[in-house]
Amino acid sequence: MSALARAGVIAVTALAVAVCVALGWWQWTRASQQAITVAPEPAVPIAEVLTPATKASPVVGRQVTVAGTWADEAPVVVVDRTVDGEPAELLVRALTVGAGATGTGETATLAVLVGWRAAGEDPDPSVVQKNAQVTVTGYLRAPEEATVGEPTVANPQEGVVYTDSVSPSEWAQEWPSPLYSAVLSSYDGEPGWQPLPPPPPETHLNFRSIAYAVEWWLFGAFALFISWRWMRDNGRNAQQKEPAT
Repeated sequence: MSALARAGVIAVTALAVAVCVALGWWQWTRASQQAITVAPEPAVPIAEVLTPATKASPVVGRQVTVAGTWADEAPVVVVDRTVDGEPAELLVRALTVGAGATGTGETATLAVLVGWRAAGEDPDPSVVQKNAQVTVTGYLRAPEEATVGEPTVANPQEGVVYTDSVSPSEWAQEWPSPLYSAVLSSYDGEPGWQPLPPPPPETHLNFRSIAYAVEWWLFGAFALFISWRWMRDNGRNAQQKEPAT
């Protein structure tokens, strides 16, 4: 095969691949632009989606309401966090959910992430009245892995538990059982503590455009393969036709 023919094949292949890559990228961009935003489902009683001591993963992100009383347990402050780019601390409280609200016929304890404050502030995290009846609305979060030991705190407050993870399993020995495996992030907050931002709405990509993008890239890969195979076979045939010396 002559050098001119080889150069022509390479030029045509490069053009075809460039076109396929460009069209595939265009379809991929359309998939993002045409993504469908899915609003979160309305809040429902927690018993409809989760019961105590069951896996939280299937319902993470669901909005729920739960009625109960604040348990007579020490508040938990989670340190070394960042919220909106600002060093922060989180406040977690134990909520006793009544037997009629758990769906199991017995009381249970739910970890409620009440809110956050800037790190270093000094509001008292124990201002909430114990045994007060409340109805909390929020969304369910997955539990974090438990850590070993307590974090170092510059000015710890008496009667407060400090940790660096939001893990109900850490408090299972102190809080009344059974415990919910998920954590409820409250929308309400309380004095001195701001509610955490709600989770962003889910977006579903346009899978038809994604499929078209993949098809164009496969066409480009196929063009590369065909040109390589053609040049290999023609080069081999040319060698076989050369007269023996």
